[in-house]
Amino acid sequence: MKKWWSVLAVFLLMMIFSAQAPQQEERPLFVPGEVVVKLRAPGVVALGPIGESVVSGVPGTDDQIFVVKDTTGKRDAMQLVESLKANPNVEYAEPNYLYYAFDTPNDPEFNRLWGMNNTGQTGGTADADIDAPEAWAVTKGDTSIIVGVIDTGVDYKHPDLAANMWTNPNEDAWADANDPKTGNGIDDDGNNYIDDWRGWDFANNDNDPFDDNNHGTHVAGTIGAAGNNAVGVVGVNWKVKIMPLKFLTGTGSGSLSAAIAAIAYANSFGVNLTNNSWGGRSRSQALEDAIRSAHQANSLFVAAAGNDGTDNDATANYPSNYDVPNVLAVAAIDHKGDRALWGSGGGTPGLCGCNGGGGGTNPLGSNFGATTVDLGAPGKDILSTTPNNTYSTFSGTSMATPHVSGIAALTLSKFPTLTDEQLKDKLMRSVDPSLSLQGKTVTGGILNAFKAVSN
Repeated sequence: MKKWWSVLAVFLLMMIFSAQAPQQEERPLFVPGEVVVKLRAPGVVALGPIGESVVSGVPGTDDQIFVVKDTTGKRDAMQLVESLKANPNVEYAEPNYLYYAFDTPNDPEFNRLWGMNNTGQTGGTADADIDAPEAWAVTKGDTSIIVGVIDTGVDYKHPDLAANMWTNPNEDAWADANDPKTGNGIDDDGNNYIDDWRGWDFANNDNDPFDDNNHGTHVAGTIGAAGNNAVGVVGVNWKVKIMPLKFLTGTGSGSLSAAIAAIAYANSFGVNLTNNSWGGRSRSQALEDAIRSAHQANSLFVAAAGNDGTDNDATANYPSNYDVPNVLAVAAIDHKGDRALWGSGGGTPGLCGCNGGGGGTNPLGSNFGATTVDLGAPGKDILSTTPNNTYSTFSGTSMATPHVSGIAALTLSKFPTLTDEQLKDKLMRSVDPSLSLQGKTVTGGILNAFKAVSN
């Protein structure tokens, strides 16, 4: 047996049978400097002097609800809320919130994306989803946010992904945007990767990170398939930049050294976060150190919990089990909001708990861990992009993880100054409680995109 320090086989978690998004200005959450106040008894006089503000009643509320507007331009709504709450005559005070029509994209397969918006259309439980349309009323993403997809590569030519693919701004563009052999043969940015205009293939050590497996392209589509382009599906982000970092081969395995190189490459370009839908049981100090370097680079490391239905508290899964501040470990739920299961048996060797069959009695499903798995996200029967202009339905924590990565990117588009630890904390506080995940994950909940971009 090869020792861990020579080559670590890192396995792909899961795969089963299965026009540019319009630019939009970020929408505010409430009217600046305005607060809605309810009095304990009718009459504006009960408010007393509040200084340099305009008070107007809300019709039909029997002189008990008023709008207070700061006229100085110096007090924000939250400051005004706190000062009004101190008034004993005030029952409650809150910002004058803004609401918007929910944005439903024209992507023809949107209704099949139960993880984004669950109406029970697939036989599941209504609202067992991430509340994507509600979140899109706040923000649809931002092309300044870069998500590194460390995986089997990405089909950067896919019509539903092309608009949101990252390109190296310091490298000369390929003469043919879809042909890596048409680069100029020069390391323009001096990073020791020649013609790395679209990222890098660390598995084969070349400049073509095209997906020859399906997995990475599927992951990328959930994160950022272009929205409202009348094509296929939509990602959690209508607009974002996806950096292909191929370290897994077409058979789904990759080496420790390739994983480390992919993380280092992402760090060198200041990616905001990486999606890591892969793992294994071998603990590597070198991999942990690489993830710590990502933390030092302020990059969130979103990792799949694993697919063999086991407790990661008892039997560790890596990289999701590394105790590093930027690691966010993800479990999978199904369309009923329950921890996802996918049959029984031994799985497929080398694919870390794929939907295999035969030989076993315990149901395979999402791994869990009261102290080692942070939260859940949709991961069963997920439709997304696959290479060569196709779409497929896969299941696994590999599919749950990009929902979380997508929400993380969406959150950064609204709160761009968050550090990786602050972003992780915000996501951990933005879950919907789930009985199925209580005592099974740290938060006991399913990540909610609307809460993440609104809190």
